[in-house]
Amino acid sequence: MIKIYLKQALYQLQENKLLSFISIAGTAMAIAMIMVMVIVQRVGVKSYSPEENRDRTLHVKWMTVANKKEDGTSNGPMALRTAKECFKDLTTPEAVCVYSPIFGNHLATVQGGDLMSVDMLQTDEAFWTVFEFPFLSGKPYDLADCESGLAKAVITVSVARKLFGTTDVVGRTMSIDHSDYTVCGVVKDVSQLASTAYAQVWVPYSSTNIADAGWGGVMGAMRVVMLARSADDFPAIREEAERLRLKFNASLDDKEIRYRDQPDTQFVYNHRKWANVAPNVKGIIIQFIVVISLLLLVPAINLSGMTLSRMRKRYPELGVRRSFGATRGELLNQILLESMVLTLIGGFVGLLLSFGSIYVLNDMLFANSENSFLNGVNAVSLSTLFDPVLFLGAFLFCLLLNLLSSGVPAWRASRQNIVNALNS
Repeated sequence: MIKIYLKQALYQLQENKLLSFISIAGTAMAIAMIMVMVIVQRVGVKSYSPEENRDRTLHVKWMTVANKKEDGTSNGPMALRTAKECFKDLTTPEAVCVYSPIFGNHLATVQGGDLMSVDMLQTDEAFWTVFEFPFLSGKPYDLADCESGLAKAVITVSVARKLFGTTDVVGRTMSIDHSDYTVCGVVKDVSQLASTAYAQVWVPYSSTNIADAGWGGVMGAMRVVMLARSADDFPAIREEAERLRLKFNASLDDKEIRYRDQPDTQFVYNHRKWANVAPNVKGIIIQFIVVISLLLLVPAINLSGMTLSRMRKRYPELGVRRSFGATRGELLNQILLESMVLTLIGGFVGLLLSFGSIYVLNDMLFANSENSFLNGVNAVSLSTLFDPVLFLGAFLFCLLLNLLSSGVPAWRASRQNIVNALNS
């Protein structure tokens, strides 16, 4: 019987090509728009290499320094002294990394080679504990290297190939901004979407003069990222960080630092756009929910009206089938199966459409002020693209609307007097 219903459902698709196309397109667009929007948000918080531990990572991006005796504040990255005294002494996290984000492009070359613009991140040794990089050869610089200020560098495969023509480059020398560095490790290329760990070259911040940037020993060019042993430790880490902040402020004569609700989880960190304003997390979530609801409801209402119109045209057909002995249950089963087929086709098309949109509109969807000047690419893995729970939720919502918009009229038609149905 199900086989017969499937044949009838496929026949109905061919019989009403325009309505079938609109129904499938409506389902596909609803699912595709939701998938694209959620994938863009998901990319910012889902753990993937090398940011494998985003669910237990905390960030301090900027801070505020205020005068104790008079009004006036400044906002921006912290100095190395501030980072060390306020965060490096934390005992609750598994690791605390102090780093300087990418500021502009750097020029790299080898003897007799061409210049290459690279994105360089300056870090300490804890960086390689917080983030999990797949090393193809060599190893990262360690604590002894950082304390000695040794000029060592970890580079990506693409940089190694462009500068040296091979990936077997551990121990070889390259020049970065006219300073010689020894390559100690080679890693796979990193997507720009790994916003904290991304770079093409990583060096110890102690090998440059970045620690001298800033003023007053309080503000500078550094940020902090912490790896908790568990997300349950976040409150304890924040409490300990606050104690260190108060201790640090007591050592300052006329200034004090403020964290502005930091350290941040990955989600909050992604939305902290300004140094002097903490993000309105509740408002961001509400806005996201409203947009998702509109993306679901607007196509769904149109789809429901189209399905209802198609069902009304089939009242005479249902009356004929009733007159030949079809039961109400058989009529309902057929209509519901047809809706299932339409939704399945629309869901599959919507899934493919969302994947295609992500790849085609990649630069537009993931572009922001922080990565617009970088040299890398916004690579998105397939595991990040496909979220079974998200797809199933959107699919079931569209299926429910299809079943209601077709099932209710079918149920009413099945209960009509046969003569009235035939006369209609």
